[in-house]
Amino acid sequence: MQKKLVQSSLAISAAAALSLSGALVASPAMADNAPQKLDLQSEAHVQKALSGIEGVNAYGTDGSELSIGVAKKTDDVKKLEEKYQNIKVTEGVKELKPYAKNDLVGGAGYLVKAGESGGACSTGFSGWDGDGKPVVLTAGHCSKIINEQTNEFDGDTTVDQTEKPSISEANGGEGFQASGSGVIGKWGFHNFGGDLLEGADQNKWPEPSESDIDFAVINVDESKYNVKNGITDWSTADSDDLAKSTTEITEVGAHKDGAISKSGRTTGKTEGKVLPRSEYDFDYQNVGGRWVHGFGVTAPIDKPFSQPGDSGGGVYQGNTAVGVISGGGDLDANTSFTWVADLDHSLEESGTDFNLKKPGEETPEAPAAPKAEDQTIEPEGKVQGKAEAGAKVEVKWEPAEGAQAAENGSETVTADKDGNFSVEGPKAEGDYNFTATATVDGQESKTTEFDVTVEKDESETPAPVGREISVDPKEIAASDFVKEDKGVTITVKGFDEGEKVNLEVANGPEGVEGIKLDETANENGAAAFSIYGTSAENAEAYLGKYDVEVTGANDTEDESALTGTFEVVADEDGSGGGSGGDDDGNNDGGNADGGAGDGNDDDGNGDGGSDLPRTGAELTGLAAGAGLLLVGGTAVVLTMRRKNNN
Repeated sequence: MQKKLVQSSLAISAAAALSLSGALVASPAMADNAPQKLDLQSEAHVQKALSGIEGVNAYGTDGSELSIGVAKKTDDVKKLEEKYQNIKVTEGVKELKPYAKNDLVGGAGYLVKAGESGGACSTGFSGWDGDGKPVVLTAGHCSKIINEQTNEFDGDTTVDQTEKPSISEANGGEGFQASGSGVIGKWGFHNFGGDLLEGADQNKWPEPSESDIDFAVINVDESKYNVKNGITDWSTADSDDLAKSTTEITEVGAHKDGAISKSGRTTGKTEGKVLPRSEYDFDYQNVGGRWVHGFGVTAPIDKPFSQPGDSGGGVYQGNTAVGVISGGGDLDANTSFTWVADLDHSLEESGTDFNLKKPGEETPEAPAAPKAEDQTIEPEGKVQGKAEAGAKVEVKWEPAEGAQAAENGSETVTADKDGNFSVEGPKAEGDYNFTATATVDGQESKTTEFDVTVEKDESETPAPVGREISVDPKEIAASDFVKEDKGVTITVKGFDEGEKVNLEVANGPEGVEGIKLDETANENGAAAFSIYGTSAENAEAYLGKYDVEVTGANDTEDESALTGTFEVVADEDGSGGGSGGDDDGNNDGGNADGGAGDGNDDDGNGDGGSDLPRTGAELTGLAAGAGLLLVGGTAVVLTMRRKNNN
């Protein structure tokens, strides 16, 4: 926001801006497509430049620069800013509304009637209930007529008018004078503690309860008062308008150890410190003969945190409302003590629906700013960041000052379901200043700035090896397949060092169940698998065609599995291999369909394939039709049909 000429009462419309003494005049020396410079000379030019621009809430001039404050940068405002090189637009400057002396804020004094007499308390926090009706939170004991002799309740007080600030005790006056704005409203929920703590024998006192709260709600007469968010600092009491200077309250929450503030009609705005549990380990305090749930605050005795009449005053830390004043006294000769009814607990126990903004009129919260670290990419590489899922992210960039890069650019992308987004970076090498802004439901986030360096990777990285599969042999006689020093070796290349590589027998003779085996690629990106049978006495049980598929753990969606095939044949049909077999038998399993691939190296053993351990395993249950394969040294059972003997 500009600090020089910000209007403090009413928004400045485009028409009102015509009272400026200067004009926006394009310098003839500038190129048509280059940003123009403003000369503040003519009201007619001002009118022309600002025509169609809405929401101008502040403006001012500093030398040759015109500063404009707007609540939000619309497309028209952005175009105006781009057109003129010495126009500065500040976003987030809101329209200010005239102050009204009947604006009711936290920390103000109010009067109550108790029959023929009365008293004064302080408002805590202003807001709205769940139905959008205005309410004020305060202390529950302010609603009670308390017998001074017995501490018993003699009925309820009646809410009266606000107290005139200029003569209140917080402003050095005697107080107790009505403001003349009318009765605030009526009591809603109100409660002060639990049962009376009677008698000298404390063992007979009632146990404290969670519902022992000192809390009340005033239902405000909206024909007489406007509730306004915030708690007064009492600096404008002389004007009888406490709403002119307030601290915004953004949430209700639990108190924390450390500094704490209060506003009330007797001592105004004061500071104190929360009494830590290590020094005062209590949740309940005897206040006026009744248990009250809350916490303690201390302050110097010559600058007390609260005094009589501050009851109900708002207690807050930063922008968080944490309680209302319940009672107080001296802790020792140097320290004053105040008991605060904790607001989060009181609201929960009372069932009060309290809102700091009127329901239905809340402004959607702006999304969080995108996150993006400084990064180095290759030309046209990906610039990455993170934002709210589904957010529209506008990314802009320009060469850094003094850099050799010569590209400006921008792109708007949508963050994915995990919030990730990326854009293609500049082609020209150099240093760039990047910004990213997210938009969700029409609300724009703050802008994130980060730096990107574009440079080629000069390191000598060898070209990646193409993926290959080798099956050796492609055809094998059954008698060879069941020998420990033979069988089929499947070698693959082109994977990452240390990558888990998986082999699966995708198809095989009828009755064969799927086999899977994991190996780890070596430093050359290669892995090898060995498959052979162990039932030499029934080698023909393995006859048939086998299709294998090999994949890697680092595979992308674009990479297909490597496929290969081999076949175990009867000895009389094979191109090699020893004797044995069953000449007159038929392979009941047949050949499997699909998935066969020849690979790229029919006769190579690949890296390390011949070195795989080939350990046998004792075969059991072959008569029942079970065969046993060893895959890469690991025994895996295959259910197969035996060859029928005719």
